[in-house]
Amino acid sequence: MVNTKIRRMKKEDLPEVMDELLRLKRLNSEFDCSFTVSEESRPDIEKYLTKILNDDSHVLLVAEYSSKVVGILMADILFRIYYTPKYEARIREFYVMPEYRRKGIGRMLIEELRNTLKEKDIILITAEFPSLNLIAQDFYKKLGYREIVSIYGQTSTNGPCP
Repeated sequence: MVNTKIRRMKKEDLPEVMDELLRLKRLNSEFDCSFTVSEESRPDIEKYLTKILNDDSHVLLVAEYSSKVVGILMADILFRIYYTPKYEARIREFYVMPEYRRKGIGRMLIEELRNTLKEKDIILITAEFPSLNLIAQDFYKKLGYREIVSIYGQTSTNGPCP
């Protein structure tokens, strides 16, 4: 999308980024009850984001259009002790506001992540999202990603959710 800028997240982006993260998490709760959003989590989210904002083990990007944050990408840099390549960037949070989707912003965020990782010599990028999120599956498959790991869950009460 023309006039969309992809850049590193700044402290002043926190309110908009937190709003988008909570929108993403509410969407995730539609896929599985283990993703139920705690409405009291906002102070913890702000504290966490402030802590990792300038941390080398995280990449936090925003898509900005007309001075508004319209998309976010957050990736963790993980050390893989047993494997080659030794480092992986795992996309844990990825969200583009609905009215800005299908305009190339998601691809722009991924491309900027790739460019950032090149500087760190990191070549493996993975993405984490709810298994039933077919839109995310299709998006990543179109970019050449493939499924490489599965995670199953159960509560200690033997049910899927508390």
